[in-house]
Amino acid sequence: MAMEITNNYSNTYENAYALQKESLAAEKKETSKAAGAQINSNTGNSRTKRTAEYTKELAKLVPSVEFKVGTACSSARNGKSLTVHPGLLEKMQNDPEKEKDMKDMIRGVESMSKLAESMAKATGWTIVYQHSYIDENGKYHCRMQTRNDGMLKLSDKLREERKKNSEKLLEKTKEKAAEKKEKLTPNKAQQFLNEKLAASKDGMICLNDTDMRTMMEAEKEDYAGRTNTKRQAGAGANLDLKV
Repeated sequence: MAMEITNNYSNTYENAYALQKESLAAEKKETSKAAGAQINSNTGNSRTKRTAEYTKELAKLVPSVEFKVGTACSSARNGKSLTVHPGLLEKMQNDPEKEKDMKDMIRGVESMSKLAESMAKATGWTIVYQHSYIDENGKYHCRMQTRNDGMLKLSDKLREERKKNSEKLLEKTKEKAAEKKEKLTPNKAQQFLNEKLAASKDGMICLNDTDMRTMMEAEKEDYAGRTNTKRQAGAGANLDLKV
């Protein structure tokens, strides 16, 4: 009888120990899971914060328009904006070459925006809205609506005559630029945008990735030409002083 009691007590003790061990293992697993979740949460918050700060820095490259992060071009009928795909932002932060190329593109948007505004004021046009978008693959898209307040007040006949005169003036400008090519470096970026404006229907201008990169290259050439002209003028001035 005593032997039987001892065996029961031993079995009870072993069962209790097994349950306690199982409970501790489960508790340890839950603790580990919670710690992992906390680490993931902290990592996610850190990444979000870093992207927000990165976005603010990029916005400084294009101060004349509203900088946004999104998956489509703005559909607003007013204002000026540049929307960049969030996937592209991630690529830029992990790829220095991609970052350099896209920063150049963003600076190009700023230059184009200022150039368009300057041309509009000089020719009597008004930019109603200008919205740019750079997609996940780094391709550029733009919609720009312009309005000529003076043309709106004219009759259809006068408006058509004014349009033809503008086209003739544009052709003469091209011819003069070609004649003076050796003496004067024309503003190719401005000329390109002016051609887009002249060819637009109802003042709507759409630019794609190729158009933007063409303007960026033209702007670089214009800048190089202006810099070279200043250097030549400086050299001439120094020569005069020496004589």
